[in-house]
Amino acid sequence: MWADNEADLDLLGFDFLVDGLVVALTEPRLLPLTIGVLGDWGSGKSSLMRIAAQELAALLPGGEDDQHAQSDRQDAERLSPYLTVDFSPWQYEDHDDVKIALMTAVLDTIAVRVPEAAEQVSKLRAIVAGLRRWGRRLGRTATAAAPTVVPLFIQGSMPDMDPGTLQVATALTGAAAKQVDAAFEESDERQDAAATEPSTPRGDVDAFRREFAKLVEQIPDCEAVVVFIDDLDRCLPETVVDTFEAIRLFLNTPKTAYVLALNQNVVESAIDSRYPELKKPDGAGIGRDYLEKMLQLKVAIPPLAEPEAETYVNLLFAELHLPESSFDKVLEKASEVRRENGLAVAFNTGIAGTVLDDIPPGLAADLKWAADISPVLGASLRGNPRQLKRFLNNLLLKHRSATRRGAPIELPVLAKLMVLEDQYNTDFQKLFDWEMAAEGACTEIVAAEARARGSQSNTDPVPETPDTSGRKSETEPKQRKNPTTQPKADSQLSDAETWADKNHIAEWLRADPPFAGTDLRPYFTYSRDKLSFGVSASRLAPHLQRLITDVQSDVEANRRSHYPTVAALDSTERMQFVEALLDRVQRDPGSVALTAALELAEKNPDIVTVVCAALQRVPPASIPQRAGTAAVRRLPRDHPDVTALLQRWEDSDNVGLSTVVKRAREASARAKGAGSGNVS
Repeated sequence: MWADNEADLDLLGFDFLVDGLVVALTEPRLLPLTIGVLGDWGSGKSSLMRIAAQELAALLPGGEDDQHAQSDRQDAERLSPYLTVDFSPWQYEDHDDVKIALMTAVLDTIAVRVPEAAEQVSKLRAIVAGLRRWGRRLGRTATAAAPTVVPLFIQGSMPDMDPGTLQVATALTGAAAKQVDAAFEESDERQDAAATEPSTPRGDVDAFRREFAKLVEQIPDCEAVVVFIDDLDRCLPETVVDTFEAIRLFLNTPKTAYVLALNQNVVESAIDSRYPELKKPDGAGIGRDYLEKMLQLKVAIPPLAEPEAETYVNLLFAELHLPESSFDKVLEKASEVRRENGLAVAFNTGIAGTVLDDIPPGLAADLKWAADISPVLGASLRGNPRQLKRFLNNLLLKHRSATRRGAPIELPVLAKLMVLEDQYNTDFQKLFDWEMAAEGACTEIVAAEARARGSQSNTDPVPETPDTSGRKSETEPKQRKNPTTQPKADSQLSDAETWADKNHIAEWLRADPPFAGTDLRPYFTYSRDKLSFGVSASRLAPHLQRLITDVQSDVEANRRSHYPTVAALDSTERMQFVEALLDRVQRDPGSVALTAALELAEKNPDIVTVVCAALQRVPPASIPQRAGTAAVRRLPRDHPDVTALLQRWEDSDNVGLSTVVKRAREASARAKGAGSGNVS
């Protein structure tokens, strides 16, 4: 298993991104510089910055790489012309002023590298201490008395800003400055005449910038101080803005660079939230333009393509099974393949055979089943490295737990089942219901796999085409269909066949290993985190469990064909059945269960109250729009519970649902007024 932390080794093929980052940071003409490393949660931003910091620390004066890696990072940094600082504002927002914390972190790192600069560092610490006192006295606006980032940013980069809004922003800033200056004038009278701190916060800011620039310039053999700032997109809006202000107001001096890892959308929203009164002419917030002003360069981390995701998963298993010397050879080979074709699979069983004298059996087995599910896994997890790693950790944890208990659980089967559970919970629930209701072998999975894998003879034959290339076509099906068999009409398809026709399910069904003939029930002991058991799993009789599955068919004709069976149940069984169905509705309002519940309520008036009560407990935000129209059409309009439910939906913040319910009720009222009777 693998730790869910930033990595020191490049398993993701980020070398081209690291190169771009290092090139920018080592270009003197670009300094001072602020770079944004942009990516989604779990995309590898922290790992990218960590690897870049290591490369900077390994550089020798003159730009040569240190071929003899230092065992002590501090010694390596003393040799490097680049002094790196790691900082996470998220760790300080509950304990200290983030601006002060960032400045202190930079000073601490410089003090370690340059002990002879102790006097200058102490002078800067005194200024920081003064800023901290003003912060306690005046709150978070203390340093805002300096020329703040926002008005300067607005004037310099947003010429289309509404003049009235710009005037408000400037007035707010001026008022803040006057308030702070007045407070300082009062406090000056009480200050010790020998005090060294400036008389205004503006003086503190100017003094810090001036002295900090001198300090950086005097660091021996230092080309730049590079500060890596992580976790910004975890922070509160005030912390996000404070971090940018600290960089721009205090630390943005010659020979400095700042690298910030962030999710662009999250940070833009935080800035908009921090300054809700500032709007552009089109009504949009200033977050995007603010960020454009702050970041001179951007390094965007793309999601992993499917071959890249497969390579990453395979390298994780190689790291798990191989000794360090062999794993180094694997990484070197993967880098070589990536240089030749960056979007090819850079490590798999075939490549392992060219690098390793002997592939460990455990690695060979893991690479085999990983190759089967990697296309589905990579696509469903959207190429996110952290999600891939967490999925694999969860998988191995469950498999080892089963092994410890002596359960007959095969890892490839469990892995494939968990893909469905993790990404397509409604479909996973359907498979579970089929397995639990089956008396013996599950016929639905057999039919679904047969359709997805093309081994049934109910589709059009593939016409033979001459092959002039001398090779067997890679697209030629493994099995020919029976040319005498006509394709089934949609109305003739079973529920399992309709399920198999979903694109994501068809791809999942085609992945090895096949499930036909495998009893999956033991696997649900270890893979059922998101299951909706409800009454169906705990109390319902087998024939009711089967009926629950049948009325949730995606095929309308199949679904409705079982409604007479529901109506024929005695009152006790019918209410047990309805309770189980509504449990599914509450857990997944977007499923077919909601459609079935509304259609059944139309035919069975005795369950209308129960259905309405269950839907009242579901947040309107979770109700799909189509349910609003269906409820108006299906449920009795004069029933008080129906009236209350529809009114709740119409008054909700779910604009789509509210609109369709209102229109459907108005149309229904017009039809009733015209004497058309109930809408069917």
